Order: sequence, then C-alpha cells, then structure tokens
Amino acid sequence: MYKTFFITIFVVLHVGIIQIAAQELLIESTTAVFTTQKIVIDGNLNEDVWQTASRIDRFIQREPEEGESVSESTIVRILYDADYLYLGFECRDRQPGDIIATEMRRDENLLHNDCIEIYLDTYHDHRSAFYFATNALGARRDGIILEGLPDETQNWDWNGIWDASAVIDSVGWRAEVAIPFRTLRFDSETEVSWGLNIARFIPRKREEAFWAPIRRDLGYYGKYHVASFGHLDGLRELHQPDKWEVKPFTLGGVQRDFEIQSNYDRKFELGLDARYLLTPNLTATLTLNTDFAQVEADQERVNLTRFELFFPEKREFFLEGANTFRFGERYQNPLVLQSVLFFSRRIGLSEDNEIVPLIGGLKLTGKESGTNVGVLNIVTDSTSYINDDDEPVKITRSNYTVARFQQDIFSNSNIGIIGVNQQSLETSDYARNLGVDATIFFDQQTQSSGFLAKSWSPDTSGQDYAGYLDFLHMDDLYTLFLGYADYQANFEAETGFIPRTDIRKYMLNGAVSPRPDFLNLRQVYLFNDFTYITDHASVLQTRTMFTGMYAIFNNGSGLLAMHIDNYERLTEEFEISDGVIIPIEAFQFGNLYFEYQSDLSKPVSGYVRYNFGEFYDGRINAYGGTLYLKTGRHLRLDANFDYNDVRLPAGDFQTTIVSLRMVYSFTPDLYLKPYIQWNSTDRVVSSNVLFNWHYIPGSDLYFVYNEEINIDNGKTATNNRTVLAKLTYMFNF
Repeated sequence: MYKTFFITIFVVLHVGIIQIAAQELLIESTTAVFTTQKIVIDGNLNEDVWQTASRIDRFIQREPEEGESVSESTIVRILYDADYLYLGFECRDRQPGDIIATEMRRDENLLHNDCIEIYLDTYHDHRSAFYFATNALGARRDGIILEGLPDETQNWDWNGIWDASAVIDSVGWRAEVAIPFRTLRFDSETEVSWGLNIARFIPRKREEAFWAPIRRDLGYYGKYHVASFGHLDGLRELHQPDKWEVKPFTLGGVQRDFEIQSNYDRKFELGLDARYLLTPNLTATLTLNTDFAQVEADQERVNLTRFELFFPEKREFFLEGANTFRFGERYQNPLVLQSVLFFSRRIGLSEDNEIVPLIGGLKLTGKESGTNVGVLNIVTDSTSYINDDDEPVKITRSNYTVARFQQDIFSNSNIGIIGVNQQSLETSDYARNLGVDATIFFDQQTQSSGFLAKSWSPDTSGQDYAGYLDFLHMDDLYTLFLGYADYQANFEAETGFIPRTDIRKYMLNGAVSPRPDFLNLRQVYLFNDFTYITDHASVLQTRTMFTGMYAIFNNGSGLLAMHIDNYERLTEEFEISDGVIIPIEAFQFGNLYFEYQSDLSKPVSGYVRYNFGEFYDGRINAYGGTLYLKTGRHLRLDANFDYNDVRLPAGDFQTTIVSLRMVYSFTPDLYLKPYIQWNSTDRVVSSNVLFNWHYIPGSDLYFVYNEEINIDNGKTATNNRTVLAKLTYMFNF
C-alpha cells in the first residue's frame, strides 16, 4: 500500500513538473492566409498573393550549432484555398553553385540534398503527422510520422497525392508545394489549428534547422517528436469534397516458366482499388483482383543463421495504414530480429515467396474520437507450385481478418488491442491471435511499452501466451533500453513474424554519445547491446553482445567498429549451406565488424564493410561494399557486393551477391529503373526492369520486365520470364 502511494505521488509530481516546463516553452505559431487567386505550382512564387501571406523567417539550428539561427536566409509563406494548402519557400544561398541537387525520383531519401521538410499534425493530438519533403529539383517524398519512433518504424511507404516544383537561381532556390485537403485527414470544424514544423537541410554544411526548434536533448530521432511542433492557425471551413476515389486497372502481357511450360501464357486482367471517405477521418478501401506486378524484387541476401530472414512489405495496399496494424516488440537493434504479431507479407506470398492470388479485400483505417482504427479482411485464392526441393505445394483458399484499435490516453500515450484470424475456406485449419498492448510516455525522452498476446490453433492447447515489456530513455548524451520478452512453447502467429518460441529474452542496451571537439568528430556513440535468451527451464540458448562505437564526422561520413560476442546452443542440427551441417552443440565465438560510410551527398559515395573472426566452430571472413554514383540530376547507379568465406569442420563454402541498380529520372514523375542481381548460392541471375510514369496525379503507367537465369557449371538456362504493362486511372467524385 505504501509503495503504491509513493509511486503515485512520484508520478503526479513528475507529470506536474513536465507540464510546468511545457508552459515555459515558447510555442511557435503562424497563420495561413485564404486566397481565391489561382496558384501555379512552378517554383517561382510570382503570384502577388504570396506577398500577403504571413512570413516565417526564423529557423533555429539543431546541427551543427544548436540554438543558432540558420546560416542561410530561409523564408516560408503559407496560403490556402477551398481545395489546397500552399507553401512557398525561398531558400537563399550565398553560394548557389554549391547547392546539392541530385535526386529526382519519387520517395528517394532527400536528406543528402538541399531540401525542406514539412510536418503537419492535422489532428493536433501531438501523436502523428503527415510528412512531405522536396528538394531543389522538385522531387517528392512523403510518409506518416509517429511520435518519437526511429526511422525504421515510420511509415515511409505512404504515398499521398500532392505537387511540388522548384527552381535554382542566382540567389539560391525556391519551391512551391500544393497539398490537397483530400490527401489529409482532419477534424471538420469551423476553424481548426494544426501542429506544424518546417525544416531546412543544407548538406554541404551538415546543417539542419527548424522553425519550431528541436532540442538535441530529445535524442537522435528528436525531429519526430510531434509534441514539439508549432501551431498553424487560420484554417477555416475546410472540407474534403471527394467521397469516392476509384482506381481501376488493366494489365496485359506474357509470362512463362521454362521448367514446366513450352509456350508463353498470355495474361490479361482487370482489377479495381477504391476508397470511400466514411467520415472526415475514416476511410474504407476496397481491392478486387489486385495485382502487384509493378513491385520491385526483394534484394538478394545470404542467410547465415538458423532463422527466417525478414523482408519488408512493398505492396501499396498493405503499406497504407501499416503503422496502425503494428503490434510487437520495439525496433531497437537492426542486427536483432524483432517479433511482430501481424506481418502482412504472410498474405498473398507463400513461404517460398511464390505469389498467392488475391481475390479481394476490404480495409478500414483512420481515427475517431482519439481511437486509431484498423480493420482488414482479405480473401486469397488456392494455388499450387513446385518448390526448390522439387516438392509439390498446395495452398488452400483462405480468409485473413485483422482488427486493430488504439485509444489515446494522457498527453501522448495509448493502449490498444488486436485480433488476427487466418482461416482456410476449404479445410478446418485456422490460426488466431488476440493481444493487448500499451505505450506510456513519461516525458518526451522516456517511455515504456509492452504487450500480452495469446494464440489458438486446432493442434495446440496450453503454453500459448506471449508477453513483452520495455523501458527506453534517449537524450543527446545517454541511451538506455531495458527489455523482456516471453514466448511460450505453443505460441503461434501464422500471420506474424515470430523467429522463435519457448524462450525468455532479456535485453540491456546502453550508449553514451559525447560530442568531442577533435578529429573533426561531431558525435561518438559508445554502445553495448546485450541480449540473453533462455528456454523456460532457464537453460541458456543464445547470448549476443555488441560492444563498440559509431563515430559521426563533420564531413558527413561515419565509422562503425564493434566486437560481437556470441553464444549459441543448438538443440538440433541445421544446414547452413548445401551439404554443410552444423551439429548439435554449444558454441561460443566472437568476431570483429567494421563499416565506413563516406559523405553520401557527394557524386561518388558509398559504404565498405569487413567482418572476420570465429564462426561457430570455424572461421568467417566477410567483406563487401556499396557504391553510389550520381551523374547529375537524372542518373543514379547503385552497385553492391557482398562476399562470405566460411570455413568449418563440417565443410567450407563461399557466397557472393552482386547487384546493380540504375535509376534514370526523366522528371519527378517519370523514371526507368533496371535492377540486376547475382546470387552464387542459388546460382541465379535475376533482372527486373520497371518503367513508371505518373501521367496525372494518382494515375500510373507501368512497364515491367522480369527474367531469371540459372547459371550452373558454365551453362545458362532461363528459368522464367515475364513482360507486362499495367495502366491505372484515378476517378474522384
């Protein structure tokens, strides 16, 4: 009782101090001006009405000189009419010849170019924001930002309909941005106030400056702290006029599997995607006979572990609203797999990455009365194929249902629930999950999250729970992460990504990140990431410890150096390569990893990496690199090479992956992207050529060419070939 009392008093005092501190902060505010004048989005800002708009010209650096004014004059003006929000930018530069402008394609990372970012918290709940960015070439990148999360868990795959244009002249560069209100979601009121932040990046100076200042002490991902944004006022009588957004498509072409077919199959399909605005904040999305022919192939990777590799989702239907459906462990270390209860790649793709036809689906996403809503129902068709082991695989027609709700509590915390059901429509097989979770923010730097989940299936009973709890504090100098996870032996998530069960996992990650004033260093992260995994009998199964440093230099380069200490207890043997079997045994081994990244804003840049040392009961010597070549504003080449030389008592083997990607952007709305990969393990060369033209907003023309060639002992044979064209057209009414 006394313990509870003192904890309550501490929390109340802590929250009170935070609220007092927040009241002392200067909150930036600006007003949008209504206009009836037509704005032409050409980057010139030559309409007279721009001069009547409120002027934003105070930008404060976060890097390299925290608290100082931006080094180059930056002026922003904001207008709106019945249909659009307009932002005009004057990014002056005393050295316009040094402006970096090399990215033109949609959704490329623009932070290595001179660029601006726009954050719109349209619900003004300090929890999420729409993100828009453009550079001096008028390239466009957008996404959905969630409060305080790292880059890897933000939704960068959301694509809104909006326009941008930019010009470079003798005094710097200018840009105009037009965002339709129908692209956004917001509460319909007579007058609304939105959260707003605007950032300017000057890469040659490694400079980032914000209108609403972002303190370094908010940590590495401080710019995603929506609660630090300023206010955009003056928006009146906003509406979203188009209830329906209908996008039919037609697809035609030929394809052939050379191993089982003597002729090409002709392919002709019609399909439909449609969206209906149920309320200003809730959207229903329908898909019929969906085809994802235009999706780029996965990057080839070599798996040197006994667990499944995680490949990201790339299909547009599943990417929209993806953050709403996320339920699982916090993303913390890119070298350690995180478990999630729902992983959309399980739908429409088999375990062997074969396409499973998608008959249709319905999705409901949005936010009402402080509740994030996500409901998904998909029906996939039956199919069959021969896998890599020459075994027949049959997949039944199935239904997938996911229901996810998150309720806002306190200033920016939430509690939630998720239900997942995978049901065969031809047999009695099913797999179900139910979970509850919560994320509590103690302040902008300190938070805790956790979940409890249960599974059901016809073949299991009991020992079917999973739980997780963590604590995270991150500021500019210190990072501390504590985590605990427990997955019982019979816990299953057929529509999730759960690398292993029957474990207890303990995580302790800490870092100190000083800013030393020598060797041209900007910041150094000295870290130790420790993971300890046992079974439920408390027998150690896996232990990993990453100890090292990551140095960020003022010239934009970075150096990672670390020692990796491993312990692996194998309870069953596994085949790490053809004919190479690692036996049942306990292994303790360590190796060193180095990676250097050059200044990615330069025309020629890239990474080099090297890993060597012990590996199970043998040795590993691995190296690789990535080269980026940007020849002006139109052409970009990415070349990647990875090589592993593994020597074990059970046998030696080598793996090589080589890939080359070219992107030629004719305009921000028209590009050609050939991609070729070689994987020595599969002895396969795979090529993918994608031509994409956004001929009007929301509508696309694609040409796709895919081919896979097997190369074995100097002989080549085509495995499969596909040539397709796809046309979409969006109607609004």
